[in-house]
Amino acid sequence: MTYVRCAEHYLFRYVLGIRRPPTKAQKHGFALHETFAYHFEQKKLDRKGIRARDAQDFFAGIFQSAMEDYQLEMEQSRALLTKEYIAKERQNSIPNLLLTGARGIDVYFKELEPKIKPDLVETAFSFPADKGLEMVGRIDLTDTSHVIHEMKTTRRTPSWQDIANDPQISIYQEAFLRLKGKPAKGISKDYIVFSKRDSRIVRFQVHHPRHNYAAVLQSAHAIMEAVKHNVFYCLHPAESWVCSKEWCGYYKLHQELKKKGLAKFMLQYSRL
Repeated sequence: MTYVRCAEHYLFRYVLGIRRPPTKAQKHGFALHETFAYHFEQKKLDRKGIRARDAQDFFAGIFQSAMEDYQLEMEQSRALLTKEYIAKERQNSIPNLLLTGARGIDVYFKELEPKIKPDLVETAFSFPADKGLEMVGRIDLTDTSHVIHEMKTTRRTPSWQDIANDPQISIYQEAFLRLKGKPAKGISKDYIVFSKRDSRIVRFQVHHPRHNYAAVLQSAHAIMEAVKHNVFYCLHPAESWVCSKEWCGYYKLHQELKKKGLAKFMLQYSRL
């Protein structure tokens, strides 16, 4: 999916091993993910889990620890970063992120958590997908009714079309089949949507994904072939926010690659 979003990002991250600069939003999402994983692990054991208030405290602790890592990672990445990226990060305040996280946990526990009886929690999978290709990943959560749950956080409500066309859904279904020996009854993508004043739950349930597993494998093979032949192009339009100085942690590398060309760029960074 990194290659699909931006092939040059794939080059920087997975071919040359240049870590993507962090964002506070990423650390925020990580802390929430860890909180819900801990809760459902406990709920699987005792059928209760932890209370919403305890979950909020757990989240705050994880987030504060993640922010210590964030400060170190920002220092290590500083040479890559534009002043616009740094300014954007400074505007995203830690107290506000703590508050939105607490609100998200509160609404999740009120509206969605009581409906989920966990089965698999943070379960890794790895299986041969095809000749020369192995599928590796992790299922966040499944319930006892054989529905796969994936929890996401966002500030923009996703569209149904984006969800239905997500190839990750097909991968999860295949992984579930191999882990449990039976097909999943569906996938629920559970979003906590943050706004300035409150948080809400948006839920998408998919029973028949449009992307079948065979098509996903074809795409994966095509991407791997492109990587083998050093095919890396950023295809976003120039005005895209994805490639803006504010949002792209690799912005300077993109510009350097365009200036030097792939051969000289690879020669320089392959030595690092």
